[in-house]
Amino acid sequence: MALHLNISKGESAQGVWSGMPITDALKHYKQLYALGVLTSLHFGVDLEPFNPESKIATHLDSGVGIPLFDPTYKLPWLCQSIDLSLLDAQTDSVNVGAFQLNHITGHGSGEISIPFIETRNAAIMNSAKAIKEIMFPKGEHGGTQALPKDYLMRMTIFIYDRHSYSTRVFEVQHLVALQTGSIPLDATNRNGIGIVTLNFIKMFPMLTP
Repeated sequence: MALHLNISKGESAQGVWSGMPITDALKHYKQLYALGVLTSLHFGVDLEPFNPESKIATHLDSGVGIPLFDPTYKLPWLCQSIDLSLLDAQTDSVNVGAFQLNHITGHGSGEISIPFIETRNAAIMNSAKAIKEIMFPKGEHGGTQALPKDYLMRMTIFIYDRHSYSTRVFEVQHLVALQTGSIPLDATNRNGIGIVTLNFIKMFPMLTP
């Protein structure tokens, strides 16, 4: 973005809004613009089984695995939005005399809610259904619950440079498990696009994803 500042009055001319000589303001503005900006549009989410030999990794339906874990699938483009948590410190307070003292008690592990744009063949919903059947099997294994190693996932949330998809300027990983999933069906929705919201719970924060 070009900057057009009037410096016809000389070195001592003060900028109307900068409070400094225009030549100094121009130098600061150039340095500021050189920093660039991070856009909230350029982000992605990847999911993969934590254990490559787990049931969610080896699951096949008609010879096809779970779409959410297919590296050739366009999962990052289907994520509509995400509230990226950088820190979730838990605190407590104690009153000492007339003062309140706050202290850190630990680090929380909350939920990650992600709305996905659903595909024509309901890939997101079918993925959630397959994971549910692995977590809570039916039939001869009904009434039992799978071990975490069979349904844990590694979630990678990344922000990339808008000029280069391969340049990830920020990245964070979590060990997660699918907690809930839902899709609102509404006949009055004019655009008719299905949005599936999947909620993931952070698991075992002491482990390295």
